[in-house]
Amino acid sequence: MNHLYKIIFLSFSSMAFSQSPGGVGEVSLWLKSDAGRSATLSYKDYSNNQHTISVETDKNKPKYSLLNYNDALDFDGTSNFLKIPYVMETLNKVNLFMIYQNKNTDRESALLSTDFSGEKEMYYSTANLYRYNNEQINNIEPRKLDSTASLSMYSKFDVPSGKIGDVLGSSGKSNIYIGKDAGTRNWSAFKGKLPEFFIYRKILTQNERDRVNSYLAIKYGITIPMTEYLSSKSKKVWKKEDYADYPENVAGIGIDQYSGLYQKQSTSTSENKRLIIAGKVLADNNKVNTAQFPDQTFLIWGNSRDGLELGHEMLGQQLLKRKWKIRLSGEKKEESFPTEVVFYIKDIIPVIPEGKNISLVIDRSGKGDFNSTDLETYSAGSIDDKGFAHFKDVVFDKDLSGTDVFTFALGSKLLLAKEIIQASCNNNFGSLKINIQGGSAPYKILLTKDNVSVQNQSSQNPKVNFNNLEAGKYTIEIVDKTNTSSRFSFDINNFASLDGGLAENYTLPPNGFIELDASKNIDNRGTHYQWSSNNGFTSTRPNVKLYEPGEYTIKATASDGCVKISKITVTQSLESGIIIFPNPTHAGENFTIRARLSKTEDINIKIFDMSGRLAKERKESGKSFYEIKESLLVGGTYVVIVETLTQKKTFKLIIN
Repeated sequence: MNHLYKIIFLSFSSMAFSQSPGGVGEVSLWLKSDAGRSATLSYKDYSNNQHTISVETDKNKPKYSLLNYNDALDFDGTSNFLKIPYVMETLNKVNLFMIYQNKNTDRESALLSTDFSGEKEMYYSTANLYRYNNEQINNIEPRKLDSTASLSMYSKFDVPSGKIGDVLGSSGKSNIYIGKDAGTRNWSAFKGKLPEFFIYRKILTQNERDRVNSYLAIKYGITIPMTEYLSSKSKKVWKKEDYADYPENVAGIGIDQYSGLYQKQSTSTSENKRLIIAGKVLADNNKVNTAQFPDQTFLIWGNSRDGLELGHEMLGQQLLKRKWKIRLSGEKKEESFPTEVVFYIKDIIPVIPEGKNISLVIDRSGKGDFNSTDLETYSAGSIDDKGFAHFKDVVFDKDLSGTDVFTFALGSKLLLAKEIIQASCNNNFGSLKINIQGGSAPYKILLTKDNVSVQNQSSQNPKVNFNNLEAGKYTIEIVDKTNTSSRFSFDINNFASLDGGLAENYTLPPNGFIELDASKNIDNRGTHYQWSSNNGFTSTRPNVKLYEPGEYTIKATASDGCVKISKITVTQSLESGIIIFPNPTHAGENFTIRARLSKTEDINIKIFDMSGRLAKERKESGKSFYEIKESLLVGGTYVVIVETLTQKKTFKLIIN
């Protein structure tokens, strides 16, 4: 079963070098389970206010467990809860954050409630919050509780209280309860894990919220979709551009002393330990991991949307279709450090065939096409009895360029990294560069064209170039000292015969888009791409997402000036659906909400910012097809809810 991890964020409208979440000072109350296990009935408040956080009896005390290798309080769903005397009576502005893992998906349960708080009463459950879930944002409903990793949000703005008679000196009668319904809402007791909870008695800025959320996301392996991860110093450690092709299962390790963050091993909680990366060597938990990094060092990764299945064999290897981008950030230039990478393969490759090997393949170019000699491989050192492949002493970003792309492969113990340079309009000859990895020299190399030998040589050097190759079909075979062999076939194409691998006609699916790549059959080095359309669409990326019908032109200009022009037609499906595009977009620019319905229905659109405030609302009626243009002047992340009589869709909208 997948686990449910959530961050709650609630809003109603410092310290010197003391630590604070995301480096954001003036935290009013801060409970951290991983700061030290308590053997008493009390827990430490890590804010400067030293509130009493306690349980009433031993039976109310939660046990300890782990969440992303950090200690977490584990509530039993019956008698476990925390009690915190806290002045609610004068509260008029609050930001509240809580990480939790819900284990009760059958009914709504209490996360937070208050007593003796009068008009300042707060009560929140596992079913009345907005939550992040990779790229989805949904309004949680009691009938739809699940166990998906997510970040939850809810906001409410209040006014100063006119009733403060209960306040006596520095404390009042009010209390906060975690895991218990202190009211009359008939919620069950919370069952699950809760590692961290804190409150600010102020409204955080967008930058402060991003820093706090980044701290929590890295620490607990939670993906914040299409949001840049920031350090306590506001440095971008996972960027908008990283989400373009690698939007899912973002996780990371790193140290940030201002946040009290020292995450030495991590996994995405959305996939239940599919991929784990640990500094130095994987340990039982974060505390006993002995890795050391300089302060402000971060290693963050995310994966593509591709499936966990092997692709076609190429160069003697079958690469996994899914790929990961990894970004190294730090204040020092010597940040690269050894890691252990652990990957669960049992459900992908139940049995390793004889003579085959599992490898971690890193594309050091950072492009992710694995189509160059700039590849490095690590063979699995072991596969444990649970089905996890372990790769030791893996160093990412050796060239300190900032990013690598990696994946996993099944194949021969002899891997060929290659780069094919096709013929151009100025040069009728192509070339091949290979980098042999995993074998033992000398290497016997046979290159044939149309089954006729072109070159037959022996080489001590694993890097070999073949130049002046005429157009045609080639096969290369390499045999190393131990008679381990590998072979692959490739084409050198005449430039005039090249096509971009695109069809002439496409149909847009309902509720979606088509994704096209104009560089599929074109040498990618130094080629410039320009997309244009009669509907106003433009892009300079080779791969694009198209949301609108129209006539599209793609112009590919190679580094030597050669030009290839292709044209395609995109039509709209007549099936019903609701989409929003372009997304992301820019402040002040229009985005479109298109609804194609099976019958005439009214439509209601609500746009909320991530503090929960209603930014815009729009209603229209009397149609079966709507194309509504809107814009927002303030950048940020928004929730767009589109509702008709028969359906309700929720979207996350990014305004840059």
